[in-house]
Amino acid sequence: MANVDRRSFLALSASAAAAAALAACSSDSKPAARVPTTTSRRPAPNALGNPKDAPFEYVVLLMMENRSFDHLLGWLPGADGKQAGLQYPDRTGELHGTWDLGTDYQSCSFMGPKHQWQDGVTQLDNGKGDGFLFTQVKPGQQTPTDLWPIGYFTEDAVPILGTLAQQYTIFDKYFASLNAGTWPNRLYQHAAATDVDITGIFLPNGLAIPGSKIQTTIWDRLAGAGLTGGYYSYGEPMTGVFDSKKYDAISHPVDDFFTAAKNGTLPNVSFLEPDYTEASEGAGTSNDDHPWGSIRSGEGYIQKVYEAVTTSPQSDKTVLVINFDEWGGFYDHIVPPTVEDDNVNPYPGPHPDYHQLGFRVPCIVVSPWSPATIVTDGPYEHCSVLRMIEWRWGLEPMSLRDKTAKNLAATMDFSLKRAPAKLPKFTAPAPVACPPGSQR
Repeated sequence: MANVDRRSFLALSASAAAAAALAACSSDSKPAARVPTTTSRRPAPNALGNPKDAPFEYVVLLMMENRSFDHLLGWLPGADGKQAGLQYPDRTGELHGTWDLGTDYQSCSFMGPKHQWQDGVTQLDNGKGDGFLFTQVKPGQQTPTDLWPIGYFTEDAVPILGTLAQQYTIFDKYFASLNAGTWPNRLYQHAAATDVDITGIFLPNGLAIPGSKIQTTIWDRLAGAGLTGGYYSYGEPMTGVFDSKKYDAISHPVDDFFTAAKNGTLPNVSFLEPDYTEASEGAGTSNDDHPWGSIRSGEGYIQKVYEAVTTSPQSDKTVLVINFDEWGGFYDHIVPPTVEDDNVNPYPGPHPDYHQLGFRVPCIVVSPWSPATIVTDGPYEHCSVLRMIEWRWGLEPMSLRDKTAKNLAATMDFSLKRAPAKLPKFTAPAPVACPPGSQR
Protein backbone atom coordinates (compact mmCIF):
# COMPACT_ATOMS: atom_id res chain seq x y z
CA MET A 1 0.00 0.00 0.00
CA ALA A 2 2.72 2.44 0.91
CA ASN A 3 5.66 3.07 -1.36
CA VAL A 4 4.47 3.46 -4.96
CA ASP A 5 1.07 4.79 -4.08
CA ARG A 6 2.36 7.25 -1.56
CA ARG A 7 5.18 8.52 -3.71
CA SER A 8 2.78 9.04 -6.58
CA PHE A 9 0.43 10.73 -4.17
CA LEU A 10 3.11 13.06 -2.90
CA ALA A 11 4.46 13.84 -6.34
CA LEU A 12 1.15 14.38 -8.12
CA SER A 13 -1.42 15.30 -5.50
CA ALA A 14 0.16 16.85 -2.41
CA SER A 15 -1.73 20.10 -2.64
CA ALA A 16 -5.06 18.36 -3.26
CA ALA A 17 -4.50 16.09 -0.28
CA ALA A 18 -3.70 18.99 1.98
CA ALA A 19 -6.86 20.75 0.88
CA ALA A 20 -8.89 17.64 1.49
CA ALA A 21 -7.38 17.31 4.95
CA LEU A 22 -8.34 20.82 5.83
CA ALA A 23 -11.76 20.80 4.18
CA ALA A 24 -12.93 18.03 4.63
CA CYS A 25 -8.20 -14.82 3.45
CA SER A 26 -2.18 -25.99 8.92
CA SER A 27 0.54 -27.63 7.66
CA ASP A 28 -0.30 -29.86 10.64
CA SER A 29 -4.02 -30.09 9.87
CA LYS A 30 -5.76 -33.26 8.71
CA PRO A 31 -6.13 -34.01 4.99
CA ALA A 32 -9.20 -32.62 3.27
CA ALA A 33 -12.37 -34.68 3.33
CA ARG A 34 -14.74 -35.05 0.36
CA VAL A 35 -12.51 -32.93 -1.86
CA PRO A 36 -11.84 -34.05 -5.45
CA THR A 37 -8.27 -34.35 -6.64
CA THR A 38 -8.99 -31.87 -9.45
CA THR A 39 -10.87 -28.64 -9.00
CA SER A 40 -14.34 -28.67 -10.53
CA ARG A 41 -16.08 -25.81 -12.31
CA ARG A 42 -19.47 -24.61 -11.17
CA PRO A 43 -21.36 -22.23 -13.46
CA ALA A 44 -24.04 -21.15 -10.98
CA PRO A 45 -24.17 -20.58 -7.23
CA ASN A 46 -26.39 -22.44 -4.79
CA ALA A 47 -29.83 -21.20 -3.84
CA LEU A 48 -29.70 -19.38 -0.53
CA GLY A 49 -32.01 -20.52 2.23
CA ASN A 50 -32.84 -18.87 5.52
CA PRO A 51 -29.72 -17.05 6.73
CA LYS A 52 -30.61 -17.97 10.29
CA ASP A 53 -29.90 -21.57 9.33
CA ALA A 54 -26.44 -20.77 7.97
CA PRO A 55 -23.85 -22.70 10.00
CA PHE A 56 -21.21 -19.97 10.20
CA GLU A 57 -20.97 -17.51 13.08
CA TYR A 58 -17.63 -15.90 12.25
CA VAL A 59 -16.11 -14.29 9.18
CA VAL A 60 -12.40 -13.55 8.80
CA LEU A 61 -11.16 -11.46 5.89
CA LEU A 62 -7.49 -11.31 4.95
CA MET A 63 -6.89 -8.70 2.24
CA MET A 64 -3.52 -8.86 0.56
CA GLU A 65 -2.05 -6.28 -1.84
CA ASN A 66 -1.55 -5.45 -5.48
CA ARG A 67 -1.49 -8.60 -7.60
CA SER A 68 -3.76 -9.70 -10.43
CA PHE A 69 -5.33 -13.11 -11.03
CA ASP A 70 -3.39 -13.96 -14.20
CA HIS A 71 -0.13 -12.74 -12.64
CA LEU A 72 -0.37 -15.13 -9.65
CA LEU A 73 -2.89 -17.83 -10.62
CA GLY A 74 -3.19 -17.77 -14.39
CA TRP A 75 -1.73 -21.32 -14.39
CA LEU A 76 -4.59 -22.74 -12.29
CA PRO A 77 -6.02 -25.87 -13.98
CA GLY A 78 -9.58 -25.31 -15.17
CA ALA A 79 -9.59 -21.59 -14.48
CA ASP A 80 -9.94 -18.81 -17.05
CA GLY A 81 -6.32 -17.81 -16.71
CA LYS A 82 -3.72 -16.93 -19.31
CA GLN A 83 0.03 -16.64 -18.92
CA ALA A 84 2.49 -17.61 -21.68
CA GLY A 85 1.69 -16.52 -25.19
CA LEU A 86 0.00 -13.16 -24.63
CA GLN A 87 1.38 -9.94 -26.10
CA TYR A 88 0.94 -6.35 -24.96
CA PRO A 89 1.93 -3.15 -26.76
CA ASP A 90 4.04 -0.33 -25.43
CA ARG A 91 3.46 3.32 -26.30
CA THR A 92 5.49 2.97 -29.50
CA GLY A 93 3.30 0.09 -30.70
CA GLU A 94 5.94 -2.58 -30.21
CA LEU A 95 4.50 -5.83 -28.85
CA HIS A 96 6.02 -7.63 -25.86
CA GLY A 97 5.25 -11.16 -24.70
CA THR A 98 4.19 -12.19 -21.23
CA TRP A 99 7.04 -13.90 -19.40
CA ASP A 100 7.77 -16.20 -16.50
CA LEU A 101 9.29 -14.41 -13.51
CA GLY A 102 10.68 -17.73 -12.30
CA THR A 103 12.22 -17.41 -8.83
CA ASP A 104 12.56 -13.62 -8.90
CA TYR A 105 10.11 -13.37 -6.04
CA GLN A 106 11.00 -9.80 -5.04
CA SER A 107 12.03 -8.04 -8.28
CA CYS A 108 13.87 -5.19 -6.55
CA SER A 109 15.42 -4.00 -9.81
CA PHE A 110 12.11 -3.19 -11.49
CA MET A 111 9.97 -0.06 -11.36
CA GLY A 112 6.85 -0.60 -9.27
CA PRO A 113 3.82 -0.82 -11.59
CA LYS A 114 1.52 2.19 -11.38
CA HIS A 115 -2.05 1.64 -10.27
CA GLN A 116 -3.81 4.83 -9.17
CA TRP A 117 -7.15 5.38 -10.88
CA GLN A 118 -5.67 7.53 -13.63
CA ASP A 119 -3.26 4.67 -14.40
CA GLY A 120 -6.18 2.23 -14.34
CA VAL A 121 -7.94 4.30 -16.99
CA THR A 122 -4.80 4.16 -19.15
CA GLN A 123 -4.42 0.41 -18.66
CA LEU A 124 -8.10 -0.18 -19.44
CA ASP A 125 -7.45 1.68 -22.71
CA ASN A 126 -11.04 2.37 -23.74
CA GLY A 127 -12.13 -1.17 -23.02
CA LYS A 128 -9.26 -2.97 -24.77
CA GLY A 129 -7.50 -3.80 -21.50
CA ASP A 130 -4.06 -3.73 -23.09
CA GLY A 131 -2.33 -0.69 -21.56
CA PHE A 132 -0.28 -2.26 -18.79
CA LEU A 133 3.01 -1.16 -20.37
CA PHE A 134 1.71 2.33 -21.16
CA THR A 135 2.21 3.29 -17.51
CA GLN A 136 5.53 1.48 -17.02
CA VAL A 137 7.44 4.51 -18.27
CA LYS A 138 9.33 7.37 -16.71
CA PRO A 139 8.21 10.95 -17.39
CA GLY A 140 8.86 12.05 -20.96
CA GLN A 141 9.63 8.52 -22.19
CA GLN A 142 7.71 6.14 -24.47
CA THR A 143 9.68 2.91 -24.04
CA PRO A 144 8.86 0.87 -20.93
CA THR A 145 11.45 0.90 -18.19
CA ASP A 146 10.91 -2.85 -17.81
CA LEU A 147 8.29 -5.51 -18.55
CA TRP A 148 7.39 -6.41 -14.95
CA PRO A 149 3.65 -5.67 -15.37
CA ILE A 150 3.30 -8.48 -17.92
CA GLY A 151 5.34 -11.01 -15.95
CA TYR A 152 3.73 -13.94 -14.16
CA PHE A 153 4.42 -16.62 -11.57
CA THR A 154 3.79 -20.34 -12.04
CA GLU A 155 2.53 -22.87 -9.52
CA ASP A 156 5.90 -23.52 -7.89
CA ALA A 157 6.19 -19.87 -6.85
CA VAL A 158 2.97 -19.83 -4.80
CA PRO A 159 2.71 -23.18 -2.98
CA ILE A 160 0.36 -21.90 -0.29
CA LEU A 161 -1.95 -19.71 -2.35
CA GLY A 162 -1.89 -22.30 -5.10
CA THR A 163 -2.87 -25.15 -2.78
CA LEU A 164 -5.73 -23.15 -1.30
CA ALA A 165 -6.90 -22.20 -4.79
CA GLN A 166 -7.05 -25.88 -5.75
CA GLN A 167 -8.50 -27.18 -2.48
CA TYR A 168 -11.17 -24.56 -1.80
CA THR A 169 -13.51 -22.23 -3.70
CA ILE A 170 -11.98 -19.69 -6.05
CA PHE A 171 -13.53 -17.29 -8.55
CA ASP A 172 -12.96 -16.83 -12.26
CA LYS A 173 -14.59 -13.42 -12.15
CA TYR A 174 -13.69 -11.67 -8.91
CA PHE A 175 -12.59 -8.06 -9.44
CA ALA A 176 -11.33 -5.13 -7.42
CA SER A 177 -14.23 -2.90 -6.41
CA LEU A 178 -12.76 0.03 -8.31
CA ASN A 179 -10.30 0.52 -11.13
CA ALA A 180 -8.21 2.42 -8.59
CA GLY A 181 -5.59 2.01 -5.88
CA THR A 182 -5.42 0.71 -2.34
CA TRP A 183 -7.30 3.25 -0.25
CA PRO A 184 -10.41 3.56 -2.44
CA ASN A 185 -10.68 -0.22 -2.73
CA ARG A 186 -10.19 -0.80 0.96
CA LEU A 187 -12.76 1.88 1.75
CA TYR A 188 -15.21 0.01 -0.48
CA GLN A 189 -14.38 -3.13 1.52
CA HIS A 190 -15.38 -1.34 4.71
CA ALA A 191 -18.17 0.94 3.50
CA ALA A 192 -19.23 0.01 -0.06
CA ALA A 193 -18.32 3.60 -0.93
CA THR A 194 -15.42 6.02 -0.99
CA ASP A 195 -14.82 9.75 -0.85
CA VAL A 196 -11.06 9.23 -1.27
CA ASP A 197 -9.92 8.54 -4.84
CA ILE A 198 -6.18 7.96 -4.38
CA THR A 199 -3.98 6.33 -1.80
CA GLY A 200 -2.73 8.87 0.69
CA ILE A 201 -0.26 8.97 3.54
CA PHE A 202 -0.17 8.62 7.29
CA LEU A 203 1.68 11.38 9.09
CA PRO A 204 3.92 10.52 12.06
CA ASN A 205 1.13 11.61 14.42
CA GLY A 206 -1.26 9.06 12.86
CA LEU A 207 -3.29 11.55 10.86
CA ALA A 208 -4.37 10.19 7.48
CA ILE A 209 -4.23 12.55 4.52
CA PRO A 210 -6.68 12.65 2.86
CA GLY A 211 -9.14 11.49 5.48
CA SER A 212 -12.58 10.06 4.81
CA LYS A 213 -15.75 11.60 6.14
CA ILE A 214 -17.86 8.50 5.49
CA GLN A 215 -20.07 7.90 8.52
CA THR A 216 -21.50 4.42 7.90
CA THR A 217 -19.48 1.24 7.51
CA ILE A 218 -19.94 -2.47 8.11
CA TRP A 219 -18.68 -1.87 11.64
CA ASP A 220 -21.68 0.37 12.37
CA ARG A 221 -24.06 -2.21 10.98
CA LEU A 222 -22.53 -4.92 13.16
CA ALA A 223 -22.61 -2.81 16.30
CA GLY A 224 -26.21 -1.80 15.64
CA ALA A 225 -27.21 -5.47 15.55
CA GLY A 226 -25.35 -6.30 18.76
CA LEU A 227 -22.62 -8.19 16.91
CA THR A 228 -18.89 -7.94 17.46
CA GLY A 229 -16.18 -6.80 15.08
CA GLY A 230 -12.41 -6.48 15.13
CA TYR A 231 -9.87 -4.88 12.82
CA TYR A 232 -6.24 -6.03 13.11
CA SER A 233 -3.19 -4.39 11.53
CA TYR A 234 0.53 -3.80 11.82
CA GLY A 235 -0.10 -0.06 11.84
CA GLU A 236 -1.42 2.64 9.52
CA PRO A 237 -4.90 1.11 9.86
CA MET A 238 -7.61 1.76 7.31
CA THR A 239 -9.94 2.39 10.22
CA GLY A 240 -7.68 5.37 10.94
CA VAL A 241 -8.50 6.89 7.55
CA PHE A 242 -12.00 7.71 8.81
CA ASP A 243 -11.95 11.21 10.27
CA SER A 244 -14.56 10.25 12.87
CA LYS A 245 -12.06 7.96 14.65
CA LYS A 246 -15.07 6.02 15.91
CA TYR A 247 -13.50 2.70 14.91
CA ASP A 248 -10.42 3.14 17.06
CA ALA A 249 -11.98 0.98 19.77
CA ILE A 250 -12.22 -2.06 17.49
CA SER A 251 -8.74 -1.57 15.98
CA HIS A 252 -6.05 -3.80 17.42
CA PRO A 253 -2.45 -4.92 16.82
CA VAL A 254 -2.22 -7.87 14.48
CA ASP A 255 -0.91 -10.19 17.21
CA ASP A 256 -4.26 -9.84 18.97
CA PHE A 257 -5.91 -11.67 16.09
CA PHE A 258 -3.68 -14.72 16.48
CA THR A 259 -4.25 -14.74 20.23
CA ALA A 260 -8.02 -14.55 19.79
CA ALA A 261 -7.99 -17.30 17.16
CA LYS A 262 -6.00 -19.57 19.48
CA ASN A 263 -8.27 -18.83 22.44
CA GLY A 264 -11.52 -19.12 20.47
CA THR A 265 -12.48 -15.51 21.14
CA LEU A 266 -12.62 -14.05 17.63
CA PRO A 267 -15.42 -11.53 17.06
CA ASN A 268 -18.21 -12.21 14.59
CA VAL A 269 -16.31 -10.34 11.88
CA SER A 270 -12.54 -9.84 11.71
CA PHE A 271 -10.66 -7.84 9.09
CA LEU A 272 -7.00 -8.79 9.16
CA GLU A 273 -4.20 -6.92 7.41
CA PRO A 274 -0.71 -7.93 6.33
CA ASP A 275 2.17 -5.56 6.94
CA TYR A 276 1.58 -2.83 4.38
CA THR A 277 3.19 -0.07 6.42
CA GLU A 278 5.27 2.49 4.58
CA ALA A 279 8.55 1.47 6.19
CA SER A 280 8.15 -2.22 5.30
CA GLU A 281 6.97 -1.65 1.75
CA GLY A 282 9.66 0.95 1.16
CA ALA A 283 12.37 -1.46 2.30
CA GLY A 284 10.90 -4.48 0.53
CA THR A 285 10.40 -6.40 3.78
CA SER A 286 6.60 -6.45 3.80
CA ASN A 287 4.54 -9.65 3.83
CA ASP A 288 1.60 -8.25 1.86
CA ASP A 289 2.67 -9.21 -1.71
CA HIS A 290 2.98 -5.52 -2.60
CA PRO A 291 6.09 -4.73 -4.65
CA TRP A 292 8.84 -4.97 -3.54
CA GLY A 293 8.04 -7.41 -0.81
CA SER A 294 8.83 -11.01 -1.67
CA ILE A 295 5.80 -13.08 -2.60
CA ARG A 296 7.38 -15.81 -0.48
CA SER A 297 6.89 -13.59 2.56
CA GLY A 298 3.27 -13.22 1.49
CA GLU A 299 2.98 -16.99 1.20
CA GLY A 300 4.26 -17.35 4.74
CA TYR A 301 1.71 -14.88 6.07
CA ILE A 302 -1.21 -16.52 4.27
CA GLN A 303 -0.02 -19.85 5.68
CA LYS A 304 0.08 -18.40 9.20
CA VAL A 305 -3.43 -16.99 8.95
CA TYR A 306 -4.85 -20.19 7.45
CA GLU A 307 -3.35 -22.32 10.19
CA ALA A 308 -4.57 -19.94 12.90
CA VAL A 309 -8.13 -20.06 11.57
CA THR A 310 -8.32 -23.78 10.83
CA THR A 311 -6.88 -24.80 14.20
CA SER A 312 -8.99 -22.35 16.20
CA PRO A 313 -11.73 -23.70 18.49
CA GLN A 314 -14.06 -21.60 16.28
CA SER A 315 -12.93 -23.16 13.00
CA ASP A 316 -16.03 -25.29 12.49
CA LYS A 317 -18.14 -22.11 12.39
CA THR A 318 -15.78 -19.79 10.50
CA VAL A 319 -15.51 -18.54 6.93
CA LEU A 320 -12.09 -17.25 5.89
CA VAL A 321 -11.93 -15.04 2.79
CA ILE A 322 -8.54 -14.29 1.24
CA ASN A 323 -8.59 -11.56 -1.40
CA PHE A 324 -6.37 -8.80 -2.83
CA ASP A 325 -7.29 -5.13 -2.74
CA GLU A 326 -6.41 -4.41 -6.39
CA TRP A 327 -4.37 -5.64 -9.34
CA GLY A 328 -1.33 -3.42 -8.65
CA GLY A 329 -0.74 -2.61 -12.34
CA PHE A 330 -0.12 -6.27 -13.28
CA TYR A 331 -1.78 -7.62 -16.40
CA ASP A 332 -4.99 -9.61 -16.56
CA HIS A 333 -6.60 -10.71 -19.81
CA ILE A 334 -10.23 -10.19 -18.73
CA VAL A 335 -11.58 -6.67 -19.17
CA PRO A 336 -13.48 -5.73 -15.99
CA PRO A 337 -17.19 -4.94 -16.33
CA THR A 338 -19.24 -2.10 -14.87
CA VAL A 339 -21.82 -2.53 -12.10
CA GLU A 340 -24.56 -0.56 -10.39
CA ASP A 341 -23.30 2.14 -8.05
CA ASP A 342 -24.68 5.28 -6.42
CA ASN A 343 -21.50 6.62 -4.84
CA VAL A 344 -21.21 10.42 -4.88
CA ASN A 345 -17.90 12.01 -3.94
CA PRO A 346 -18.64 15.45 -2.45
CA TYR A 347 -15.17 16.79 -3.20
CA PRO A 348 -14.14 18.48 -6.45
CA GLY A 349 -13.12 16.14 -9.26
CA PRO A 350 -12.16 14.69 -11.52
CA HIS A 351 -13.13 11.35 -10.04
CA PRO A 352 -12.85 7.75 -11.16
CA ASP A 353 -15.84 6.01 -12.66
CA TYR A 354 -17.38 4.40 -9.57
CA HIS A 355 -19.34 1.98 -11.76
CA GLN A 356 -16.12 0.54 -13.19
CA LEU A 357 -14.71 -2.53 -11.47
CA GLY A 358 -10.95 -2.95 -11.37
CA PHE A 359 -8.99 -5.76 -12.97
CA ARG A 360 -9.35 -9.30 -11.61
CA VAL A 361 -7.70 -10.32 -8.37
CA PRO A 362 -7.51 -13.67 -6.55
CA CYS A 363 -10.22 -14.46 -4.04
CA ILE A 364 -10.49 -17.75 -2.16
CA VAL A 365 -13.24 -18.78 0.27
CA VAL A 366 -12.04 -21.23 2.91
CA SER A 367 -14.59 -22.94 5.15
CA PRO A 368 -15.96 -26.38 6.09
CA TRP A 369 -18.63 -25.71 3.43
CA SER A 370 -16.30 -24.67 0.60
CA PRO A 371 -15.66 -27.39 -1.98
CA ALA A 372 -12.74 -27.42 -4.39
CA THR A 373 -14.58 -25.42 -7.01
CA ILE A 374 -13.95 -22.68 -9.52
CA VAL A 375 -17.01 -20.43 -9.54
CA THR A 376 -17.48 -19.27 -13.10
CA ASP A 377 -20.34 -16.78 -12.84
CA GLY A 378 -19.86 -13.17 -11.77
CA PRO A 379 -18.93 -10.52 -11.32
CA TYR A 380 -17.92 -10.81 -7.68
CA GLU A 381 -16.00 -8.04 -5.93
CA HIS A 382 -15.15 -6.78 -2.45
CA CYS A 383 -18.75 -5.83 -1.76
CA SER A 384 -19.64 -9.50 -2.22
CA VAL A 385 -17.92 -10.07 1.13
CA LEU A 386 -20.10 -7.38 2.66
CA ARG A 387 -23.22 -8.88 1.05
CA MET A 388 -22.42 -12.23 2.68
CA ILE A 389 -22.04 -10.60 6.10
CA GLU A 390 -25.22 -8.56 5.66
CA TRP A 391 -27.20 -11.59 4.48
CA ARG A 392 -26.03 -13.77 7.36
CA TRP A 393 -27.09 -11.35 10.07
CA GLY A 394 -29.90 -9.41 8.40
CA LEU A 395 -27.96 -6.15 8.15
CA GLU A 396 -29.08 -3.24 6.00
CA PRO A 397 -26.86 -2.53 2.99
CA MET A 398 -24.86 0.69 3.05
CA SER A 399 -25.19 1.58 -0.63
CA LEU A 400 -26.54 0.35 -3.93
CA ARG A 401 -23.22 -1.37 -4.51
CA ASP A 402 -23.37 -3.85 -1.62
CA LYS A 403 -27.14 -4.17 -2.01
CA THR A 404 -26.72 -5.50 -5.56
CA ALA A 405 -23.40 -7.35 -5.16
CA LYS A 406 -23.32 -11.10 -5.66
CA ASN A 407 -23.30 -12.93 -2.33
CA LEU A 408 -20.26 -15.08 -1.51
CA ALA A 409 -22.47 -17.22 0.73
CA ALA A 410 -24.20 -18.57 -2.38
CA THR A 411 -20.97 -20.31 -3.37
CA MET A 412 -20.87 -22.45 -0.23
CA ASP A 413 -22.47 -25.88 0.17
CA PHE A 414 -23.95 -26.05 3.65
CA SER A 415 -24.57 -29.79 3.29
CA LEU A 416 -20.82 -30.25 3.15
CA LYS A 417 -18.74 -30.64 6.30
CA ARG A 418 -15.12 -31.03 5.29
CA ALA A 419 -11.89 -31.11 7.22
CA PRO A 420 -9.23 -28.48 6.53
CA ALA A 421 -6.98 -29.08 3.55
CA LYS A 422 -3.39 -29.95 4.33
CA LEU A 423 -0.83 -27.43 3.16
CA PRO A 424 2.54 -28.43 1.72
CA LYS A 425 5.58 -28.04 3.90
CA PHE A 426 6.80 -24.50 3.46
CA THR A 427 8.96 -22.17 5.49
CA ALA A 428 9.00 -18.58 4.37
CA PRO A 429 12.51 -17.14 4.23
CA ALA A 430 13.33 -14.20 6.44
CA PRO A 431 12.50 -10.94 4.65
CA VAL A 432 15.44 -9.22 3.01
CA ALA A 433 15.49 -5.53 2.17
CA CYS A 434 16.10 -4.49 -1.42
CA PRO A 435 19.72 -3.42 -1.99
CA PRO A 436 20.46 0.29 -1.83
CA GLY A 437 20.37 1.85 -5.27
CA SER A 438 17.92 -0.64 -6.76
CA GLN A 439 15.95 0.79 -9.66
CA ARG A 440 12.60 1.38 -8.02
